[in-house]
Amino acid sequence: MIVATVPHSAAALELFGIKLWGEEEEDAGDLGILDPRDYTARFDVGPVRNGIADRLKQSSAVWTNRNDPASGAAGLITAAQEDYRAILAALYAEGYYSGAIGIRINGQEAANLSLGSRLSDPIEVQISVDPGPLYRFGKTDYVNPPPKRRELTITGSEARAREQFAPGEVAYADVVNQAGDEAVADWRAAGHPKAEVSGRDVLADHPRRRLDVTIRLDPGPRARFGRVAVRNEGKVKAGFIRYMTDIRPGDAYDPEDVERATDRLTNLGVFSVIRVIEGDEVGPDGTLPITVEAYPRAPRRIGVGAVVSSTEGLGLEGFWLHRNVFGRAERLRFDASVGGLFSEDRVDDLDYALGVTFTKPGFLSPNNDLVTGLETRQDVFDDYRARTLGGRVGLNRTFDEWLTGSVFVDFTYSNVEDDLGTRELYTLGLPVRLEWDRRNSDLDPTVGYYVAGEVKPMYEFEFRNTALRTEIEGRKYWSFAEGRTVLAARAGFGTILGGDLRELPPDELFFTGGGGSVRGYGFRANGIEVDGDTLGGRSAVEASVELRQRIRDRYGVVVFADAGLVSVDEIPSGDSDLKAGVGIGGRFYTGLGPLRLDVATPLDRDNGESAVTFYVGIGQAF
Repeated sequence: MIVATVPHSAAALELFGIKLWGEEEEDAGDLGILDPRDYTARFDVGPVRNGIADRLKQSSAVWTNRNDPASGAAGLITAAQEDYRAILAALYAEGYYSGAIGIRINGQEAANLSLGSRLSDPIEVQISVDPGPLYRFGKTDYVNPPPKRRELTITGSEARAREQFAPGEVAYADVVNQAGDEAVADWRAAGHPKAEVSGRDVLADHPRRRLDVTIRLDPGPRARFGRVAVRNEGKVKAGFIRYMTDIRPGDAYDPEDVERATDRLTNLGVFSVIRVIEGDEVGPDGTLPITVEAYPRAPRRIGVGAVVSSTEGLGLEGFWLHRNVFGRAERLRFDASVGGLFSEDRVDDLDYALGVTFTKPGFLSPNNDLVTGLETRQDVFDDYRARTLGGRVGLNRTFDEWLTGSVFVDFTYSNVEDDLGTRELYTLGLPVRLEWDRRNSDLDPTVGYYVAGEVKPMYEFEFRNTALRTEIEGRKYWSFAEGRTVLAARAGFGTILGGDLRELPPDELFFTGGGGSVRGYGFRANGIEVDGDTLGGRSAVEASVELRQRIRDRYGVVVFADAGLVSVDEIPSGDSDLKAGVGIGGRFYTGLGPLRLDVATPLDRDNGESAVTFYVGIGQAF
């Protein structure tokens, strides 16, 4: 075959390694075919269910590549002959088992052509598919079925297989495979790590248009966990890695223990690659050895970032991190940030923060992190200025795959300037938080839900106030058109019981406004009026709704509406001032998550407020 280099002249823009538009540049070694053969293609499909014809066409290489020249006559003939199997597999996948496929090149059946056959121009390819009748499952049996079916708490291929591998259901070919895989997973959950599908007996009953399937399973021996070996190329102590797996030799084998061990070690953030590998076979003593392979990351890391807002100006932030201080994945992190650049006239009016955090994983339990931290900061808002120095110590705990929680003790000194004057506050708090996260992604969720709640008893020493701060938030996502259209909703409520609003730290009171609240307004810009003074509220309610539409692979558009109100009462009343904003946004999808640009306008704009506000960030707004 003779090949030659093809030049490339497409323009593109790339920023920070992310290609924003344009074609990918070809390497100098990219080659094109010197003997191209153009052809036309026609694809006819008999009566089928909606959408099936398009999927059949997409399975055909001849059809999908019809706008590009073939690599000579031999290349076209090869592609056409391979299409028989590809289209047949697509028919099986849709439940059609007696279809007829014809692929003719210049009137000759492709199956009868040799690779040396000559094709005269113009080349015409005719693909015809008669799917035949739709088949349904008749008999659906297992040999050695699992003793107990797992509880499936998510939707997906496993749940689909369990529901559809039943008499009378459409006989999709992939359901047969998934049903076997799902049964193997049930056997593994019952303590049999080497369970497998030993065979599938499939009989197509053409007169009755049904598929009879028997799946034969070999459960293998029941096992207990054996010794946990560690292959560690870094400086994290092997004993600590073994401890963090929480796999105890002698315990009954459970694949979820292996998955949790992998997640727990990955979440330490100290390894570039982590593998928890099951032994090839169960030993004579009924134990299954486990090997952990750990490949370290560089222990130290420096990061910088920037935030831009049309109301808050430019913000810069950076951190220094050591992720293995004493050999047990302890993390020491210093953070610094400054905000309000180019939007404030005086240096004294800039936001700033400087903090240090030490995290010790595996404290008292592999599922606990001990966290201590100190921070000093200044926050300048429309309604108040706060200079604070605070410290905290507490535990983060992972209960399971979806439920996490934390409990902390924190102490904060605050110097506050607002409409009430200047005052100093000393606050001791005990925040307790739970999060139930069933989203499929943190940065770009398309299905699932998220619920978080926090209760914080606190005592302020200067004015001797006791208060209880409570906050709850919920988010829900609905997906349509195979995840390309997403409807997202968010609602939140917070309230403070006890204490005088004038004698509590403003940081603990409720405001609305900002990119994660009511867009169209400045961050924490909306409070309440008390005797002519602007303060944070005793309670607040917020709600947002977004419609997200993905365009092609990398782009998306969003329309949204946000609303929120702040109240002087423990439960918002009808006298509360509702603030709402609407807007549109653009998304550019990257491997890190979507880059977000939102443009919002307030529906109840006060004098001096901007008519349009821009928000830029990584990840969806919620």
